[in-house]
Amino acid sequence: MFLIFSDLDATLLDHHNYSFDDALPALQLIKEKKIPLILASSKTYEEMINIRSKLGITDPFIYENGSGIFFKGKKIALGKSYSQILNVLQDFKSDFSFTSFSQLGPKGIQKVTGLNKELSQRASLREFSEPLIWEDSENKLESFKVLLKRHGLIGMQGGRFITVSSAQTKGDALLWVKKRYQEVSEDKIFTIGLGDSENDINMLSKVDKAIIVRHPNKPPPQIKGHSAEIVTRLIGPKGWNEAIINCIG
Repeated sequence: MFLIFSDLDATLLDHHNYSFDDALPALQLIKEKKIPLILASSKTYEEMINIRSKLGITDPFIYENGSGIFFKGKKIALGKSYSQILNVLQDFKSDFSFTSFSQLGPKGIQKVTGLNKELSQRASLREFSEPLIWEDSENKLESFKVLLKRHGLIGMQGGRFITVSSAQTKGDALLWVKKRYQEVSEDKIFTIGLGDSENDINMLSKVDKAIIVRHPNKPPPQIKGHSAEIVTRLIGPKGWNEAIINCIG
């Protein structure tokens, strides 16, 4: 039995216009073969519900970098609450330069992401994580991450932002979801993971076949010690499409 876990931005969705049109042949193949496609992203529950609907799938999904899981109609909370994270970030404001989504509000989010008004509103409805625009040095970013860790938090570099969340990751959520599927399946589960950034490494390191989708602006991240890692020839959803068809076609 296959399970496919996929990041969204710059992976299944185009980095510039958020379209998945170039992946439609592979998406159709997944539906024909009845393979669960579990989306895994830093996006909010509201964003994920909307995207899942547009994709025409009903499978579980992992949101806010693994701090939340939507499984069989129920929300599963793995991470610290949004208010706890904001309290920690407020204490850091005097020592580091960054702008958070809570500071931007829906209008500001719309400006920096290019999302429309409705989607920007969905992006602001956070439960377990806070994206940041980093405005300080790389050296200070490393210090920032060390301090986050002391508070049980992590800062993960995604396609556009640094997302602060609990130490739970997409990889932890992946194992949770895989276990639930394995409990009701007589067949051994073979997992495929697709992502494009540092934010996806933990997830990709826990699948049987890791696919790094080529990003338009950044070199592929490294997954140490993974023998089944491949990097797509094409960028974004075109690469996603090609890789999936090669794996399951």
